[in-house]
Amino acid sequence: MRSLVLAAALYAATFVSLAAQAPAGRTVWDGVFTHEQADRGGAAYAASCARCHGRSLEGGMGASLVGTPFWNKWRQQSVEDLLGYVTKNMPMGRTADSLSPAEYADIVAYVLRSNDLPAGNADLTLASGTGVMILPKDGGSGELAPGTLARVIGCLAPQDADRGWHIVGASRPDRVKSIEGTPPPGAPGGDRRYVLKFVLQPLAALVGQRIAVVGLLLGEGGADGINVSTVQSLAVKCD
Repeated sequence: MRSLVLAAALYAATFVSLAAQAPAGRTVWDGVFTHEQADRGGAAYAASCARCHGRSLEGGMGASLVGTPFWNKWRQQSVEDLLGYVTKNMPMGRTADSLSPAEYADIVAYVLRSNDLPAGNADLTLASGTGVMILPKDGGSGELAPGTLARVIGCLAPQDADRGWHIVGASRPDRVKSIEGTPPPGAPGGDRRYVLKFVLQPLAALVGQRIAVVGLLLGEGGADGINVSTVQSLAVKCD
């Protein structure tokens, strides 16, 4: 018996040690580009991007790429998402060979540094940006910006006397890229309540069911409700 207890204790200690050594998810605060790369990106930006986005990334014909507009659009997304978007869509009127993959990575490095994010020891690439999350250093409010396409999971409450709908016991919003798709199995709810607005789908048959709602957030974090695109039943009961 004593040997079994010692073995269990040793296993537990080993598990805790390995868990402590496991790398946490990386963020933009870990340094995902070099200063030299951002310098190159500044030159490429001036040549290919400044006409639309401003010499100081302040915006013009195109969106601002610094400060609140940057964080509202890209927080809780990955550097891979950002680099992929820029590569696919910029500059406006681009040709297939507008810029090389390295030049796109350089420009994104410049954008990141312009948002006061730290440099690291290796150049940014599409591979190295995979899974690196764009998050405020202090967490900020932690809420997604108004107008973000997001999904929440919770329980559909009975219709109000004024014929309004709410989802209760609901999760924090998760950013999604499309109104299509199913949440991962076992995706949790939470303790939030959201007003469902502009609902076109009949909901009466879903009352009391666990549902996933996808739509545009009204107010920060959906504080003023969700402009509903899709409602999907996940379980016939909320528990």
